[in-house]
Amino acid sequence: MRKYFSLSSVFQSLVALALIFGCLFAAQWQLERGQSQADNNSIIKANLMKQPLDSNSLQELDAVANQWRKIIISGKFRNEHQELVRNRYHEGQFGFEVLTLFQALDGENFWIDRGWVAAGPNASTPPKVPALIAEQVTIEARIRSENLSRQLQGSFFVTKTQSVKPESIAKIQGVDAAPYYLDLLDSTNHVVKPLTEIELPELSNGPHFAYALQWLAFAVLVLIGRILLFRETKRLPLV
Repeated sequence: MRKYFSLSSVFQSLVALALIFGCLFAAQWQLERGQSQADNNSIIKANLMKQPLDSNSLQELDAVANQWRKIIISGKFRNEHQELVRNRYHEGQFGFEVLTLFQALDGENFWIDRGWVAAGPNASTPPKVPALIAEQVTIEARIRSENLSRQLQGSFFVTKTQSVKPESIAKIQGVDAAPYYLDLLDSTNHVVKPLTEIELPELSNGPHFAYALQWLAFAVLVLIGRILLFRETKRLPLV
């Protein structure tokens, strides 16, 4: 029997097969992530060009299919319901995104991202969050489908929020609201403006396709390496 049929050689072949399988699995995973990102970018590009929705279009709205699409809606801001989203940076400075509840004329509630505010100079100093008028106003906003629940951090300076993080943005502070939020763009009242400009997303497919090619290359290298070792054992004498 030749040495390449030895127990150690068979074990090496099994290890090589396992590595090849792992590389192919990782490549497939990256390809799926890349394709998902590309599909999502296509949705966003199309929605940025569409006409704004109105309040009559909100019933059974698919937030993912309509993400970043404009919407025009009338109602009132409820300053008593406000939240801060942590870990937000603007021009290199740490701060918070400000979410304020907006009640539409039909009674439905929406969390509105008003933009960014800087953190206080220390943990005991509250951020400065300008209050909004309590009058009826018509706002223009963009639909956002991201789930912010993991990043929500109620500030005791702003609201008496629950200590347990909510499972969904729709259940913050015990208020029933839409399961998505809106970025404030403009309004019919010059006082109601975004605190900072909401930037459009960078529509990049990311490095997923490149990573997929790298994992395929690794799989090929493992296969080539095992073949070379197999050929090397053929030169060895019989045992």
